[in-house]
Amino acid sequence: MPDAPVRRVTPGDWRRIRALRLEALRDPMAQVAFLETVERAEARPDEDWRGRTAAHAEGGASAQFVAEAGDSLIGAVTVIVRAAGSPDYFERIPEVDLPTVVGVYVSPAGRGAGVIDALLAAAAEWAAASGYHELTLDVHESNAPAIRAYQRAGFEVRSEFVSESGRELGMVKSLSTQDHG
Repeated sequence: MPDAPVRRVTPGDWRRIRALRLEALRDPMAQVAFLETVERAEARPDEDWRGRTAAHAEGGASAQFVAEAGDSLIGAVTVIVRAAGSPDYFERIPEVDLPTVVGVYVSPAGRGAGVIDALLAAAAEWAAASGYHELTLDVHESNAPAIRAYQRAGFEVRSEFVSESGRELGMVKSLSTQDHG
């Protein structure tokens, strides 16, 4: 268990969420890991950050989990539910509602300390508690550290496809045997 506690965001976290997202977008892997540029994120008005954070804090269609060290957020994972019949961010159309992990980031201060494992466990627990049997995510084939972390958390590669940034792997974790203890 990491020294950084993991919890669901609260609406009041929006400034720290913004700061962590901007840090993530400046990371060297950001070009393949995120579907947003730092310039675009910096241009978003405060109201957008407030609204997104509140939706992830309180809504049933998404949830964001953060890891804290002191007053700093050192990691985040968001789960969005991709709606059946609606195109997702890669123009795929799921047949059923699918909870999908997005926006995964752990700052250098939290790497190698189990933070990613705790964040992914929180995401899986939320999805299972929401009645889902699988948790999905997409990862660029060149992001080897992320792929290793996802495999360690029980995700398996189930599909491959090409995006604007190259070959992506679709990974799935079964929640039917989710260990809640």
